[in-house]
Amino acid sequence: MRRSGSTAWEYEVFTWESLRIFKCMMLDNAVGNRNDQIANKAGRPITEVAIIDDDRALLELTLLAVREAGFSVVGFHEPLDALMWASDAEPTCIIADLKMPGVEGLDLVAAFCALNRHAVIIVSAFVDVRTTVDAMRLGVDDVLPKPATIDELVRALRRGMTALAATAPREELTFTRRERQVAEMLVEGLTTKQIAQNLELSPRTVEFFRASLLRKTQSPNSAALASALTRLGFLAN
Repeated sequence: MRRSGSTAWEYEVFTWESLRIFKCMMLDNAVGNRNDQIANKAGRPITEVAIIDDDRALLELTLLAVREAGFSVVGFHEPLDALMWASDAEPTCIIADLKMPGVEGLDLVAAFCALNRHAVIIVSAFVDVRTTVDAMRLGVDDVLPKPATIDELVRALRRGMTALAATAPREELTFTRRERQVAEMLVEGLTTKQIAQNLELSPRTVEFFRASLLRKTQSPNSAALASALTRLGFLAN
């Protein structure tokens, strides 16, 4: 009911504000419904997300802010730990810093995208047009500048959840370009040091991809990995 003396302008402002709030409520309900759809597929709440950042202090602050926004979240400051978690995790959203020690450029992002079931979001202070295009070609869902506000992160997470709800995960085994290069040399019998020299990578980066190959092929050791790669068509020259 309008108050006595209220102007038409006050009534119009009230009406538009009410409509805005109603739209926000409808959007939140829609996102919630999509989250429920994904949860039914995955067998657990899709609001569990992963954040990867080598800056431990910033990582803790981001984890706290995302939790306060209503998400269940796990954090990693080691790329390999994050990849191992992502290899076993059901479809979810992953927020990753582009520049991580021991991993070259978009290699970590490519490894996440190759799993074919996660929504991958890049947050980095080192993003240009070329990097953004390359990331999108790999399958990245969103690219945000660093530092990103909590509102930007939440919106990106919701967009990622919407994409997950609309896309059925693919189950075929796929490998990134770097993984294929490392796989071919492992089948040839090269050591980590030799592979690193040939590809002009650090030994730590090669170990990162070797661990990824072990995980993807479910191989318990290097010998089993070589056999699995051979069966998949990787042949020694």
